[in-house]
Amino acid sequence: LHTNIMDVGWPARAAATWAYPMAAVVVFVVLGLNILMLVLKLTNCVMVDFWSYNHFIFCAAICYYASGSVIVGLICGAVCAVVTFKLADWTQPVVEEAFGLPGVSFPTSNSISWAPLAYLLNKLYDKIPGLNKLKADPESIQKKFGILGEPLIIGLILGVIFGILGGNDVAGVMSVAMYTAATMLLTPKMMQVLMEGLIPLSEAAQEFMSSRFPGRKVYIGLDGAIAIGDPTIMSVGVMMVPMSLLLAVVLPGNTMLPFADIGIIPILLTWAIIPAKGNIFRAFISSMIIMSLILLIGSSMAPLLTRVAGEVGFNIPKGVGSVSSVDAGSHIISYIMWKVFGIFN
Repeated sequence: LHTNIMDVGWPARAAATWAYPMAAVVVFVVLGLNILMLVLKLTNCVMVDFWSYNHFIFCAAICYYASGSVIVGLICGAVCAVVTFKLADWTQPVVEEAFGLPGVSFPTSNSISWAPLAYLLNKLYDKIPGLNKLKADPESIQKKFGILGEPLIIGLILGVIFGILGGNDVAGVMSVAMYTAATMLLTPKMMQVLMEGLIPLSEAAQEFMSSRFPGRKVYIGLDGAIAIGDPTIMSVGVMMVPMSLLLAVVLPGNTMLPFADIGIIPILLTWAIIPAKGNIFRAFISSMIIMSLILLIGSSMAPLLTRVAGEVGFNIPKGVGSVSSVDAGSHIISYIMWKVFGIFN
C-alpha cells in the first residue's frame, strides 16, 4: 500500500513539540493555570502526568507557526489545557465506574478530546431501530458464542486473519495468531496489576490535595493509556489496526498511510470506545468514524510537520515527500485552533 504521506510516528510531532523554543514556558503556564483553576474551583483535576504536557506544548507550537505570534501560541496552549481539564472533570465518573480507579481522571488531550463526539454518536445510535437494542458487550458475546467469545479465542481468530492478509505462510500465520491471542489475554491482566498499583498512589495524592483544599474531592490526572486493559478497548483496538490501513486506502481526501503509529491506535481511540459502555459494535462504528477524521487531520497537517521536522533535523527517509503521524491527527483541539489562526494570518 502506498500514499503520498508517510506516518513517521509520534516522534515527528514530538520534534515540533520539544524543539519549540517556548516549550518550558508552556509547561509553567499550564502548571500555574492548573493551580489557579483548582483555587478558583474551576476544575478538580490535578495534572500529575507531566509527560502529557507535551500535548499542550504541541498546540502552542503549531499555533505559533500559524500566527507568527509567541503570545498567541501560549494562549492556545493554555486554552487546550483548560478544555482538557474540563473534559477530564466531565468524564471522571466514567473512569471511576468503568475502570475501578477512584479519584483518577484521564486528561490526555489527544484521546479525551474525542469524547464529546463519541457520546453524541452513541446518542444517535439510541435513535436507530435495531441498533439501539443490539447487545454486543464482551459478556453477551461470550454467553452467546461460548468459548468462541473468549478473548483468547477472539485474538486467535483475528491473528489468523491478520496473518493471511499479511501474506504469511502457515508458520507465519500461526505465529501472528499466537501473538495476537497472547496480547488479548495478557494485556488486560498486566494493566489490572498496574491499575491496582495506582490506587494507593491516587489515594495518597488525594489525601495530600485534600489537606490543601479542604472539603474538595480532587482527581489525579493520569495518562489514559492505562485504560488499554479494558476488554472492549482491547478488542476494538486490535480490530482497528487493519481497518485503519483499509480506511487509509479508500477514504476520500486521505493521503497518509498509518505505519509507525499503528501500535498506539488502540490508545488514541480510548474515548471513541469508552462511551459505548462495552458495546463492541457501537465502539467499532465510532472508532471507524473518528479514525477517518484522524487520518484526514493528519493528512492536512503534513506540510507543517514536514517543514518543522526538516528545521529540527528530523531524518526524513529518502524518497519520502511529506511526513505526518496518526498521533498528530488525533489532536483535534490543537488542529481547530491552528486552522483558525492560519486563516487570520
